[in-house]
Amino acid sequence: MPDRFIPTRLRLRPGLLLCALLLSAPGWAQEGQYSARNPNRSNPTVILEAEMSNIRASSAQLGARIQTAMEKLEEVARLTSEQEKEAQVDSLFFTLRDEVYGVLNKLDLNSDFADALNRAKEGTIVLKSWYERQPPDYPNREQSIAQLERAIQEYDIVDERLNQSRTLAQEKLSTIMRQHRVILQEMKIGKVLEAIAAARSVVEGLNDITQAMTVVEQKTQQSLQASVPIAN
Repeated sequence: MPDRFIPTRLRLRPGLLLCALLLSAPGWAQEGQYSARNPNRSNPTVILEAEMSNIRASSAQLGARIQTAMEKLEEVARLTSEQEKEAQVDSLFFTLRDEVYGVLNKLDLNSDFADALNRAKEGTIVLKSWYERQPPDYPNREQSIAQLERAIQEYDIVDERLNQSRTLAQEKLSTIMRQHRVILQEMKIGKVLEAIAAARSVVEGLNDITQAMTVVEQKTQQSLQASVPIAN
């Protein structure tokens, strides 16, 4: 008979990047075991694998947007100054700074997202351990263990890339703000607006990644709702 280990359910938090699988994983057991043979149920790890292409595509687009934004900002730095536009330019730069910091604060090491990502990884480790304790003939045992191991690795990859991107964004923003007064003397307002729009697209790229993660979260939640518990 398989173990009746029942992991504690972790609460889902809307809009969290790549933690839907883990947050849903402890819900694999409620007052009993969920049937692995339920035809209406999709494996959350399969959902993760299917959606990772969208997440990677959004990440690639974000890299291109960062490059475009840097090129336009550098172009702005070479323009002739327009003194009467300084107040507007100040407002644009400070708005950009606030928007970027707003996103970074949601993704820093002490954020709710970072906490959810860590708890999600822990939940996946617990679920993998549960499968490892099942008999060799348990349905989909080896496949589930392999999928969960890959999911654990994906969490580490996401965490590392997020840290790298956060650090790079902070460095670039600091450089731009240090050049603020110099740029004021060498720009035209039209080019400034174009550069700011490109910089804002970087923030939008981060939002695209978050939305891709939300798809994973929603599909995983639907999968769990379709699960049928086996009676004790």
